[in-house]
Amino acid sequence: MAPSITVRTVLVNRHLHRQLPDSLADTRFPDNTITTTKYSLITFLPKNLFEQFRRLCNFYFLCLAGIHLSIESPVSPMTSLLPLVVVITVTAVKQAYEDWLRHCEDTKVNNAPSRVLRDGVITEVRRSKVIVGDIVEVRENEEFPCDLLLLTSRDPGAKCEVTTANLDGETNLKTFRCPSDTRDLRSSDDLWKLRATIRCQAPHANLYDFKGCLEVYRGNAEPARASLGSENLLLRGTKLKNTTTVYGVAVYTGKETKMALNSKLKSTKFSSVEKSMNYLLLFFLALLVLEILGCMLLKYQLYGQDVTNKMWYLDLPTNETITAADVYQDGVSFLVIFSYIIPISLYVTLEMQKFLSTLFLKWDQDLVGGEKNEAAHVNTSDLNEELGQVKYLFTDKTGTLTENIMHFRQCSVQGVKYADVAGILQILDESGTTNRPLPELPEALVSFLETLALCHSVQLTLPSPARSEGKEKGSPKELELQDMSPEYQASSPDEKALVDACARFGVVLRGQWEDRITLDVLGRRKLFTRLQVLDFDSDRKCMSVVVRDEASERIWLLTKGAESSVLRRCRVRTADERAVHDATLTHINHYAMLGLRTLAVARRELHRRQYQSFARQLLYARQMLEGREEAVKQVVNRMEAKLSLLGATGVEDLLQEGVQETLEALRVAGIKVWMLTGDKVETAVNIAYSCGHFKRFMTILSLTGLQDPEHAASTLQQCQEGSSAEGAYGLVVDGVSLELLLTHLRKDFYRLCRRCWAVVCCRMTPGQKAETVRLVKTSKESPVCAAIGDGANDVSMIQEAHVGLGIMGKEGRRAVRCSDFGIARFRFLQKLFFVHGHWNYVREAVFVQHSFYKNITFNTPMLFYCIWNAFSTQSVYESLVLTLYNITFTTLPVLVYGISEQNLPPDLLMSRPHLYQRNSNNALMSWRVFFKWNLFGLWHAVVMYTGLVLVCYDSTCGLPQGQTSDLYLFGMSLGTLCVFVTNFKIAVQANYLSVLFVGSLVLTILGYSAQYLLYCGLPVEPFSRLGMYWVYYRMFQSPALLLACVLLGVVCLLPDLLEKVCDHSTDRERRLRRKGVQCNGKESLRTRVGVINEALDLG
Repeated sequence: MAPSITVRTVLVNRHLHRQLPDSLADTRFPDNTITTTKYSLITFLPKNLFEQFRRLCNFYFLCLAGIHLSIESPVSPMTSLLPLVVVITVTAVKQAYEDWLRHCEDTKVNNAPSRVLRDGVITEVRRSKVIVGDIVEVRENEEFPCDLLLLTSRDPGAKCEVTTANLDGETNLKTFRCPSDTRDLRSSDDLWKLRATIRCQAPHANLYDFKGCLEVYRGNAEPARASLGSENLLLRGTKLKNTTTVYGVAVYTGKETKMALNSKLKSTKFSSVEKSMNYLLLFFLALLVLEILGCMLLKYQLYGQDVTNKMWYLDLPTNETITAADVYQDGVSFLVIFSYIIPISLYVTLEMQKFLSTLFLKWDQDLVGGEKNEAAHVNTSDLNEELGQVKYLFTDKTGTLTENIMHFRQCSVQGVKYADVAGILQILDESGTTNRPLPELPEALVSFLETLALCHSVQLTLPSPARSEGKEKGSPKELELQDMSPEYQASSPDEKALVDACARFGVVLRGQWEDRITLDVLGRRKLFTRLQVLDFDSDRKCMSVVVRDEASERIWLLTKGAESSVLRRCRVRTADERAVHDATLTHINHYAMLGLRTLAVARRELHRRQYQSFARQLLYARQMLEGREEAVKQVVNRMEAKLSLLGATGVEDLLQEGVQETLEALRVAGIKVWMLTGDKVETAVNIAYSCGHFKRFMTILSLTGLQDPEHAASTLQQCQEGSSAEGAYGLVVDGVSLELLLTHLRKDFYRLCRRCWAVVCCRMTPGQKAETVRLVKTSKESPVCAAIGDGANDVSMIQEAHVGLGIMGKEGRRAVRCSDFGIARFRFLQKLFFVHGHWNYVREAVFVQHSFYKNITFNTPMLFYCIWNAFSTQSVYESLVLTLYNITFTTLPVLVYGISEQNLPPDLLMSRPHLYQRNSNNALMSWRVFFKWNLFGLWHAVVMYTGLVLVCYDSTCGLPQGQTSDLYLFGMSLGTLCVFVTNFKIAVQANYLSVLFVGSLVLTILGYSAQYLLYCGLPVEPFSRLGMYWVYYRMFQSPALLLACVLLGVVCLLPDLLEKVCDHSTDRERRLRRKGVQCNGKESLRTRVGVINEALDLG
């Protein structure tokens, strides 16, 4: 096996410099064609058929059709072939149409125009003709045709702004920068003369990871080298903004672009109903085998008996010997006539029902909300019913329970507390209750605000009038003249809130041009040069910038981040430093108790030689292709050491409307909620109390600060002993402790979690969130887990859960795109779970049970008739009813039921969340319910068959002119009665008789009658020569037979009606509703939650 290639070399302009080996010119890369289709004209038929026949039901009927054609079948082979062909054709046409739409979109994208540099001239070509190494021109508001390494930009700051909404859903602008060695190339001639190579990683799917090295050749000198990172790579699917033109070299094209590598389908999820359905299919297959074996044994027992010796017309063997050919013929013949116990249309009809159900969810106006009044999103229709089975909900905090709208509230500087009071910074006493204005800002506070105004990734956007006058944004002249209020854009709401707060307090970020940053500090202009940016990462949990104050030429390293990371990097040598450290930590804990998000802020002065040494080390580390992260981490850790602590910030994130009511309703519904957040323990616990996740009467257990497995085991043992008594318990665990618990004490930890009403996990990484979901999902009980979040860091948790829910929040749309369902607000979970989840589960469970029931009702008379005809494998039904029973005769009413049934009204479900528990643990798909349905089917079959046998026992059967009944008339009467009974069975089951449902029943009955009126009445060949000719009309010639069919239908459905009446009369909720006790759902829940909370807290 050839070793995998981890590095690729790209020749800019595909020009080979004389210092490079000739072999590089022969390197071939994929073209820029994008293909999202699954099929081609050649592969569609075999590939689609293979996919469809992987389904057990379809494969079963394929084998059956083959058997039909290979033997002397007791019924027409069309009874198996036609339904199979219809189901396969409908599915194939649907999938072909969807693939054709993808093909049309691919063609549109591949033929879109792009501009590339060829022979020194900008030439327009189709996008699919862009080749690795081409220099591509992209203009404002255009999408990048492939993954481009940014070379130069018309922006004077040698950068460009890009929106990545098509990739990760984030709508904020991101800034990308040109390498220093190519930023001054402006003309096409300069770009064409460029001789350079790019050494970078082989294609991979991580959107945020790119490492490379640019080598620029000038004559015979050694090439100039520049490190490349993700801030230099413009990805396909993103769009250029606020920059007139950029030029980049194609690095990854076609199927190797990051967008294409991220377009692979995620793993398929299966609902509880679908899993149960597969077990039911296996049960019926086993039942089919038993029926075949039983009939064959009984048939062979009859050989040589007096009763069969008189049946000369059966042509039974006279020597009582049974050959292998006899066994094969009898076995497959019984298989053919009993095969209809499996509903062939189950899968395709269920898919239609699920798809149509999602439309009603999207159209629900109660689920419309958010800043843009967006409706619910449905990314898959396979999990509609799973919304009604959730036992655990894992939720993010920021942006999910809260608004993700940040407001600066307080800060601590050099041990002194300050608060934002009506936009003015005032000093607070230690109690935090009184404040007084500041005559002027202390120097330490100004330095603190300067640090916040410099250490960030915020982008400055000038007001629109400046751009409309044709000025280049960020030019030096503009930096001097622009005095209008700036507009800030940031990927993190925290950073924007902090920069906005600095501007309110007199430290205003005025402009950014190249690496120069201009601040207005209390009316005085200050200019800084940004030398380095050390981006935030989840390991360091902080970010830093290195800036030079141009007035004093002092170099500062400025850092902000989680206090757990920053405080341990701070120098604590003197008593003053210790006092500031302790006071700041006390204030941080106080902010956390107030529910504020906290950051620690520090800085360090670097001497010129010290910085130059760090810069050389950092440049070398960043130019490495292998082991770059570790090398950079080591250098950064040395830089971010011996910091001087400045203070801390407290930013408020408001709770969303209706969060407390929703959490209480979920608890009443039997759904356990776990909050998984990256915030510190105190902040998360305080938010848990304020939103009602934790109650004041709860005993809160803590598994935080665990150091080693022994410490973890002893603390866990104490918590288990403390929770052994009856009571309400909550649990708090942090990320470090969770890692120990999941590694060494997984089962014991989960047992403790099961005893708790509410769990809060803090300082969680995205991987830990997913692992926590997996802990519960894979437990012995296998509960249905749902996860909800709004950010990219929640995606792994969302995809791990049985049901993934995305919030349309301010951290982009990646969570919504990767989820199964997307909603605008957390409170919409009530309608989603209690109404749509409840209805969809009932609909689909009844749909599946009815599908099996109707085939038991239809197939059992076949077994009875086998006994009646001495197991001669003669079918009691005619071929047409065998063919169309599952396809048309019994499909429409149950399909309409599956999209319109409302077993309980929505206001009742919303106001009484405990009703959600009625269907928990897949109750309607249990073996008890399954056998109840099929006992009804067996009853219907017995009544219909024995009743008609008794009616037809008299050979005339009430027919005029002495006509005698025959098998055709008996089979027609039985088939017609079966169609009517099974269709009216779903009508009895329905609780909401809409016009659409009643219309489907009428249409089915009229359609059935019309088909047989034509089939049995056309006086032309071949219909006039069939045994069924005029049979349907003969059935109406016998009033006795018609009356018997009506009475038998009533007798069949009478137990069903009695059960329905009994269920309704014993249902307490329905009785209360009939008495008018039910109150309005909108006002009742909030009032009831308040009363419950007050009572419990007092208790």
